[in-house]
Amino acid sequence: MTTRERAKTTPSSHNDWGNVYLTPLNETDIGLIFDWQNSPSLRDLTMGFRYPIQLDTVKDWLKTVKEQNSTSRVVFAIRLKNALVGTISLHSIEQYQRKSLFGIYIGNTTHRNKGIGFVSTCLILDYAFNGLDFRKVSLEVIENNPSAIALYERIGFKKEGAKRQEYFVDGKYIDTYMYGILKEEFKIIIPKSANRLLHTF
Repeated sequence: MTTRERAKTTPSSHNDWGNVYLTPLNETDIGLIFDWQNSPSLRDLTMGFRYPIQLDTVKDWLKTVKEQNSTSRVVFAIRLKNALVGTISLHSIEQYQRKSLFGIYIGNTTHRNKGIGFVSTCLILDYAFNGLDFRKVSLEVIENNPSAIALYERIGFKKEGAKRQEYFVDGKYIDTYMYGILKEEFKIIIPKSANRLLHTF
């Protein structure tokens, strides 16, 4: 086993597994989500809405998320201890095909590149594969988001293709990359200190 393969099968010691939680979103989270969804820097990284979002729109979105929970999508708050720092989701769920798309964002720049995204992504993949029995999770990422690409590849996502000039940002069209991970390719060991989303015996 190579050093790179070994890193993919052991928990990372510098990540704060014990303090990262994935929990339901609630009405008290709406204000922060409203701010984040109207942030140009976050919007462009996540290929979000191109126009201003109204507060009532966020409230309606949260209501829809609750109604669709576990049918077509599941959305969790990412919390560092008790503080909301982002959201993470499995969406476009296809129960028969046992697969879904994946999305994540860390709202505040001070919380990025701190290992929170790594832990959160591992927790939701653990839930998808071992709690929901999905066989595949896919995602799409813009070409000029190298930190996200590095994170996905570190976890085990494989690049499956590219959409040329798919997204318009900063006055030009850029490519987006398609990534996917199969259940057997997810080899990160979840440590006992992690706040998993499934019961373990």
